[in-house]
Amino acid sequence: MRGKIINLTGGLYSVLLDSGEIIKIKARGKLRSEKKYVVNDKSLSNKKNPQMVKSSPKVGDNVIIINDMIDHYEERSNELIRPDIANVDQIFLIFASKEPDFSFYLLDLFILNVVKNKINPIICITKIDLLDDNELKELKAKLSYYEALGYKVLYTSSKNSIGIEDVHEILRNKITIFSGQTGAGKSSLINEIIPGFDLKTQEISYALGRGKHTTREISLYPYLDGLIGDTPGFSKLDAINIKIDDLDKLFIEFKNYKCKFNNCNHLLNSSGCGIRDALNKGLILESRYNNYVRLYEELKNKR
Repeated sequence: MRGKIINLTGGLYSVLLDSGEIIKIKARGKLRSEKKYVVNDKSLSNKKNPQMVKSSPKVGDNVIIINDMIDHYEERSNELIRPDIANVDQIFLIFASKEPDFSFYLLDLFILNVVKNKINPIICITKIDLLDDNELKELKAKLSYYEALGYKVLYTSSKNSIGIEDVHEILRNKITIFSGQTGAGKSSLINEIIPGFDLKTQEISYALGRGKHTTREISLYPYLDGLIGDTPGFSKLDAINIKIDDLDKLFIEFKNYKCKFNNCNHLLNSSGCGIRDALNKGLILESRYNNYVRLYEELKNKR
């Protein structure tokens, strides 16, 4: 049988079968760890050494079941460590327009972590009812830069039910998890999108045997022919696991401008640095570049 893991609790996997049935089973012991040749990030050498690496199935994995046990999982399209989930189509990055104030630095930090893991970010702005017309117009003007980069931007108000239908369409047939700025109204948005979601997740929790108050593990819930991820604790990210030499590659617009310098870090205002030239011409959003510099310095100090 084939299915998708939608919950993991205490070594017991809840699997949504292709037939629509949910079963609870364990995985074979061989899946707990395997020998891989990896490079130690803390070493100056690029030599690969054998290590026993955890390879247990994750929530989101597509698995093959043989003799009532998970025999193996199929190749992952992507995976995250925090939260520990695989094969995600998109992440809703939820940011308040006000209360708390909108932060372009946090937005770029979240986008980098999502793009690094080959997942599509959806920028969802909440609480737009708190802005006057001029403030909303100004915010939309700044975020139009992100839309030009190919990132979808949604504007919503849970209080006034604005933008909810747009969210519905993007959730359809997708595996989606929600993240974003603390205090941005993630729970209010989800409950506006799916009335009674708290109640529905409790009902499914009982069906999975999780218990009403068990909220720390990751779960996927069927919705609009797709799945929504309940990922508690996924509200704060940092630049961990981003290599300093890869940082400029994660700012996707940088690839449009070539430098004449080898291994350029784009920090000096030198003629011939394509990034600085583009910045000076107004082709790169100044706040994006400033956030790049801030992250570069953080990674340099960490190293």
